[in-house]
Amino acid sequence: MKFEKDIFISYAHLDDESLIENQNGWVTEFHRVLSIRLGQVLGRKPVIWRDPELQGNHIFDQQIVDQFSQVAIMISIITPRYSKSEWCIREVNEFHETCEKNIGFNINNQARIFKIVKTPVKIEQHPEKIQNVLGYDFFTTDPNSGRIREFSQLIGQQSDRLYWDKLDDVANDIASFLESLEQIDNNKTANDGKVNNEAPLKIFLAESSYETKEFRDNLKRELQNNSCQIFPNKQLPFVENEFVQDVSSLLNESELSIHLIGENYGLIPEGTQKSIVQLQNEVASSISSQKNLQRLIWMPEGLQPNDERQKQFIKELKEGVTGITGADLIISSLESFKEILTDKLAAIKQAKIKSNEQEIQVIAESNEKTNEIQKPTRKVQGIAYLIYDLLDVDEIGTIENYLYDCGFEVLVPLFEGNESDIRNDHIENLKICDAAIIFYGKANEIWLRSKMRDFLKISGYGRSNPIPVKAIYLAGPVNESKENFRSQGMDVINGLTSFPAETFQQIFTNL
Repeated sequence: MKFEKDIFISYAHLDDESLIENQNGWVTEFHRVLSIRLGQVLGRKPVIWRDPELQGNHIFDQQIVDQFSQVAIMISIITPRYSKSEWCIREVNEFHETCEKNIGFNINNQARIFKIVKTPVKIEQHPEKIQNVLGYDFFTTDPNSGRIREFSQLIGQQSDRLYWDKLDDVANDIASFLESLEQIDNNKTANDGKVNNEAPLKIFLAESSYETKEFRDNLKRELQNNSCQIFPNKQLPFVENEFVQDVSSLLNESELSIHLIGENYGLIPEGTQKSIVQLQNEVASSISSQKNLQRLIWMPEGLQPNDERQKQFIKELKEGVTGITGADLIISSLESFKEILTDKLAAIKQAKIKSNEQEIQVIAESNEKTNEIQKPTRKVQGIAYLIYDLLDVDEIGTIENYLYDCGFEVLVPLFEGNESDIRNDHIENLKICDAAIIFYGKANEIWLRSKMRDFLKISGYGRSNPIPVKAIYLAGPVNESKENFRSQGMDVINGLTSFPAETFQQIFTNL
């Protein structure tokens, strides 16, 4: 769907008060420069909206909420005041709820709320709906005093370069996200049956200790500019078991992992004595032994660890005692490491192209077999309601044609009109159909669950008899959840690898 507004900025009024008379507040200036930079990246002027009249004692304004359905992205300016503001937290909750009612909150694993962390707040104090969303830190920690220093917006200040670098990251990420929404709206992301040799490389760029953070941010920026998809793409939990589980999941999706080793040991999650740097490396080493994950471990020349734990960790890496499986250990300057990384990426891409060429051949052979699917010898008269999400509109042709060849009159969902009419049409289709099939492809699990719940509510919708055939058709992309999917109340049709004509014939015997 198209949105009238690109961005809504949610903030606490206190955080936009200027320390210098007659100077824009932090939020106002952020709004101004983001609009300019984002416009330069997008090639058009973005529509960015916030409430400049916001006051701390205002009653929550329902008029703001009413406009959320026309907003693509929310930016939350995280500060101590924001985390204590009932108004701000409610804005997050209301926007999240609105997202779930239209195209969803997560699109291509990217949340529709961007967190701008102006002043650090403990993760558990962030609004609950966005605690696992990665933030953009507009501050640094003084290595000597440990005090927080917010990035300066003023040219000439010591931290102004960090501010503009981070702002550029935000602008580019938002531009990419908005463009992906436009592609979905124009159905440009539909898979046409061919393998895309230009699919982005998935890279796990491990979280590092604070003294290597600037290099990590710079490296992330360069990788994204080279169309790489970077993990972690969410806030990692700070409890050992959950941390390891999430890191394992992300590494299993990745084609390369990169680990930056500095002089400090790094933060230590609850439930362990090991830092996040060491834990990520150990998990990656284990996964590499199972699936041949390629890895790079970098540390600077002349590194002098300032902690006994870090000394031991580095010693074990250098001696190959542990945590080195599948990795190239590189001790070099930053520039030399970047050159090595460039060569590694080129090699992975070349291997991927070769693999994709082989996959194209397999798909071509599979398509030939699909085209040879025999039409059923027995005609089954009735009405089939094929339920699918707009993301899969170009994927349902084969199953729709097959149902028609089986003798069904095929009904499909409405996607245009007001929400009430679309909902009423959906219920009417459920009331009259002889077979209801949910096509589960690119939509998320929240969408699937809502459609499954409609089957349970069917008697409440006015249908006197059960639907003879209720089924879920599993389609690509393949993931672990789909491969393990089961249901007690409806048939499961596995179409992840090939078209299951025999399964259809088996469930149609119920008619």
